[in-house]
Amino acid sequence: MRKKNHDTIDAVDADLVWSAACTAYRLNNGYLKQSEVIGDQVVRPTNREIVRQALANPTLITDADRELAQDCRKHMATAVTLQALKTELGEWAKITARVCNLDTVDSIYDFSVITAMPHSYIKQLKKESVDARLARCEAGVVGKIGDKVKLTVEVVRNNYSAKFNTWFVSAITNDNYAVYFAYREQLPADSHITIRGTVKRHNDRATQLNRVKLVEESL
Repeated sequence: MRKKNHDTIDAVDADLVWSAACTAYRLNNGYLKQSEVIGDQVVRPTNREIVRQALANPTLITDADRELAQDCRKHMATAVTLQALKTELGEWAKITARVCNLDTVDSIYDFSVITAMPHSYIKQLKKESVDARLARCEAGVVGKIGDKVKLTVEVVRNNYSAKFNTWFVSAITNDNYAVYFAYREQLPADSHITIRGTVKRHNDRATQLNRVKLVEESL
């Protein structure tokens, strides 16, 4: 692709760019914004660089990449449409909606955004999977407020709060009840652990725990 100026590129078919973005995601096993370098050697180039290589040599793009690109583009567009029905779209959602509807790509910025879309798509699928699991939890709650409990749980989500410098963890008990709590470290997703804590609050079919300590990892 020949640069026209600092902001534009020669127009490229959007489907091809989405497919190349999925090729880059596959080859890098994720999304790299900065190259991974050991010594003076680049061992993993950025996804943008791989996309450029794939556009120059489309044989790098597999049928599976093209299929993933179609699923990615359709899913992200649908997610934004559903979001728009509930609330006013934020800036990133508006950008997502726009690039999902492009026939051609002639902007360096749009090129970069599409390159990151497979990563956003996979994250969205994981989030939706977790949300669905939490929605299927039992309607009841754990214990009474003030109770000290010992629970074996599966960690399903970690969200870091820079404001509080802590991790907020969502988990599901062996009895299929949802619990959440703050913890000083990130707990591996999908791990099964045993914890002790104090019931602090019952909220929206979930139980908030306080002063949580890790007892042992379950086998």
